[in-house]
Amino acid sequence: MLDKNALTQLKQLKQEIHDNTPRYKGLVRGSHGRFGFVGTDEGKSYFLSPDEMEKVLPGDTIDFRVEPAGDDKEQAIIEKLLESELKTFCGRYIVRGKGHFIDPDHDKLNRWIFVPPQDRLNAEDGDFVSATLTRHPFPKGKAQARIDTIIGKETTPNIERLFMQARFGLDNEFSEEVVKAVNEIDASQIETQAAERTDLTHLPFVTIDSAGTRDIDDALFAEAHSDGWTLWVAIADPDALIQAGSPLEDAAAARATSAYFADSVVPMLPTELSENFSSLQAGEKRLAMVAELRLDADAGVKETKLHSAIIESKAKLTYSQVAQLIDSGCDDIPAELHGPVLHLADCARALNQWRQANCLVMEDRPDYKLVLNEQGKVDEIVRIERNAAHKLVEECMLVCNRSVAEWLRSQNAGMFIQQSGIRTERLGEAAALLKEQLGLEQKPDLTTLESYVKLLQQATTAETDLPLRTILSRQMDRSVFGREGSPHMGLGFSCYTTFTSPLRKYNDLLIHRTVRALLNDDTPPAFTDEQLINIQDRQNRARMASNLSEQWLKLEWLSRQEEGTLYDATIVHMNSSSITVRLNDSGIDGVIDRRKTKGGWKFDSKTIVHSNDKARFVLGQAMKVEVQEIDISKRALRLRIA
Repeated sequence: MLDKNALTQLKQLKQEIHDNTPRYKGLVRGSHGRFGFVGTDEGKSYFLSPDEMEKVLPGDTIDFRVEPAGDDKEQAIIEKLLESELKTFCGRYIVRGKGHFIDPDHDKLNRWIFVPPQDRLNAEDGDFVSATLTRHPFPKGKAQARIDTIIGKETTPNIERLFMQARFGLDNEFSEEVVKAVNEIDASQIETQAAERTDLTHLPFVTIDSAGTRDIDDALFAEAHSDGWTLWVAIADPDALIQAGSPLEDAAAARATSAYFADSVVPMLPTELSENFSSLQAGEKRLAMVAELRLDADAGVKETKLHSAIIESKAKLTYSQVAQLIDSGCDDIPAELHGPVLHLADCARALNQWRQANCLVMEDRPDYKLVLNEQGKVDEIVRIERNAAHKLVEECMLVCNRSVAEWLRSQNAGMFIQQSGIRTERLGEAAALLKEQLGLEQKPDLTTLESYVKLLQQATTAETDLPLRTILSRQMDRSVFGREGSPHMGLGFSCYTTFTSPLRKYNDLLIHRTVRALLNDDTPPAFTDEQLINIQDRQNRARMASNLSEQWLKLEWLSRQEEGTLYDATIVHMNSSSITVRLNDSGIDGVIDRRKTKGGWKFDSKTIVHSNDKARFVLGQAMKVEVQEIDISKRALRLRIA
């Protein structure tokens, strides 16, 4: 038995060990396994064993100590939970004997959460539900949740959209205050404002869109001159009918974007505004913000004038009608509009040639339309190729957005979409690849816009068996909102913003507000970092909801196709463990696992090539594949090379 002095010494030793053990604060992130990691603000990352990971959730902020884990490795031991960001989640209800659980639909939360009897809301096995976490697993590792809503069953029509709306918090309904505000808008407000605006109703603007589009936000007109063109781009102006700080403004800010699903749209603005009073419908006088762009013979922008105007579209034209007119003529378009539309087409071709020479032009990609039946399932997937009319509208939108961005930057106002080029950690290999493939004497500089554009233009025409532009595009950083007007390297523009979709995107609406303030010599709005991050986050959530819903629908359709069918596919991405391909006819992405492949396969991260002595796989390569496994619940498709 230890005497009092020995006990005191032992206590002091324990305290010294405690005091000398490194301690940190960090953020928990999960993995696809049972283990996890915790990262510190200093950029260090520590391993969380499965037992430790059971005590916390992804996104938790914790205090932890670091201890040896054998083999010269370290592990984190959780000491205190500081904050947990996971409050609500969605998933599938699971009944196993007497146990009731939720299998969360969450990127990193891969454990079932127990639901006590009093919190089950009569949910049944297989139901899709939304839930609230009622007990955090720390410190005993036993989380519990309460069912808030039963979203539906697998057989519920449009369950894919309903579930993703719930998961990402996209609300279909507008509040009573918003509905009231919209109901108070009438044509007299348009007439009152029209008297104070530039009258451009004499110009033969036309809109070009899909036949079923009702929220029409752009109209175009081009005048041809001996030394170039004047391009007029009119954009719907919903901000003119929305009071800053009103419930309608708050609703637009909260949604930040319209979300597009296969069966419907969750609009940013109420349809009475976006499809009626602010939509540029043919034959109706509408409030618009108009960019008047003077272009030289090579389609370079010589002058940008912006107008707060009133316009009247002379016709609603479809992409197919305009493409037909450009190609061979179209009797469906009034004869008096043939000239203006063909001037638009000539102008757009010149704009494209200017971008080819001075900027970066992305490769054309097809769109895919899902044809749904009454049950909300896919009957058919239609591949839609971009035609001359799609490209016409794209060129007009790009030059308008670029010109407005340059105008705003000259005024030291506005928000911009910035893209910094190749990710920092990939710059070295990207530069080495170009040095090697372009026969350069030294590694090139990929950090300045002029050098970057020149190098990627060289890469486009280089005589090499590697798809250099595609390789580099897979290493690009994400675009972000900013206030500085820095370059958009991916487009090759010195600065860029979006001005052309205020019915659908909140940042475009705010750009209209900024332009109007500057035209009126008022103080433009200032945008905070928090505001920009919030807009970006909400738009990302809407995009993810749409993409995951569509992938779910596509995989359900694929699961009904004949077993053993061979599909034409194209390699779109690769890493050391897998090849991602896209099925050409349906646009479905799937993964080919390379981890257990025999034959001495090696992966080169610089060229993004899988190869061995007999074969090689490169980005953009065509192949035939067949389905190995479809996991609809995880929206995952595993393929094998046929």
